[in-house]
Amino acid sequence: MLWALALAIAGIAGVAAIALYYKGLNEKGRRGIILLIWATLFLGASMGGIEWAFYLLGYNLFTFFAFPLFAYLIVWFAFVVWVFESRGQRKIWLAFLAAVILLTIIALACTNCLATYAIA
Repeated sequence: MLWALALAIAGIAGVAAIALYYKGLNEKGRRGIILLIWATLFLGASMGGIEWAFYLLGYNLFTFFAFPLFAYLIVWFAFVVWVFESRGQRKIWLAFLAAVILLTIIALACTNCLATYAIA
């Protein structure tokens, strides 16, 4: 049942990310960049929640190939790159890429860490 909570949190974070992207793309200047950074963080939380929900159901997304899910992740990352490149903020999306790579390495090295610290 914990997978449903993780999936619900991922859905809420995804909706928040879309709302922040909409607001951030319509803002100019520093405020728009800050909103886009928060939107990208919420998008990462949504994708992490999806991965955790699948893991709690018994699917390891690092070994389980699901083309629609990977296409979804790649399209969102391409969108993030396009948004920050169009505003001349290459350092931001490179930092997010480094964070994704680091978190993937940690997830592969410790696949059972979340289950160890799970509440239920």
